[in-house]
Amino acid sequence: MSGEAGRTAEVLRAEGSLGVSDNSQIQGLGFYLSGFVSLVLAILKLTGMVQWSWWRVFLPLWVMLGHTASYLLFGFLCLFAVRYGEDEEEQPAKVRNARISYQLASLVFVLISMDNLLRWLEQSYWFWLCSGRMAMVILFGALALGAQLLFWAEIVRRLNDHLYER
Repeated sequence: MSGEAGRTAEVLRAEGSLGVSDNSQIQGLGFYLSGFVSLVLAILKLTGMVQWSWWRVFLPLWVMLGHTASYLLFGFLCLFAVRYGEDEEEQPAKVRNARISYQLASLVFVLISMDNLLRWLEQSYWFWLCSGRMAMVILFGALALGAQLLFWAEIVRRLNDHLYER
């Protein structure tokens, strides 16, 4: 690929294990795992072993979708901030050793935020971290977005540094 679309695809493949060529595939382990957990929870609900709402049964899928949506949103916003060189045909900079801890933190924050949202809707409370208050939903949602922003800001900084070295 050439141009900006090729650069974006290369960065995504280098950082997020997403591929756009014929020989690489998008890795969906997270979706498969969350789907399996949701299937097990659905079986438990249908057999009457748990008395949860369907929203709670499918919480693993909602968490994965929320995390992926925030990842893609900040990824595309930050990749637009990368300064490209003069030559359109130059090879894009590949970023290595991304901070995976930001991704894990974002995933945990999305989980806590979604759980608080469900507790708020169901009016069920546990302890302060999962209190079901709207303030907790907003707080952990903002923390998840902040973790994504830190992750992608590091990538953009390294790409810009690499392009200035040329």
